[in-house]
Amino acid sequence: MQARSFVRRKFFYLFTCEYCFSHYVAAAVLLIAHYKLLYSDWRGYFVAFFALVWIANQYMSIYNRLRLDIKHEQVEIKADEQKVDTRKAA
Repeated sequence: MQARSFVRRKFFYLFTCEYCFSHYVAAAVLLIAHYKLLYSDWRGYFVAFFALVWIANQYMSIYNRLRLDIKHEQVEIKADEQKVDTRKAA
């Protein structure tokens, strides 16, 4: 079933796309903190919005890379354990 309204579709898409989620979080932070970057008028909000999104995506990339490395190490350890088990059984 598809949502009929644009707002409802975007709301549920928020939970499936971390890139989109970072935009919503950045907008919420700007609304709460009134954070401005480089300029004291509306341009400060504009620059701050994209800077916050960029930083959030950098952190997500680092986190995803770390998860991938940990998973790779776990697979290597499991393969080594299976080799040891087969040697003991033989």
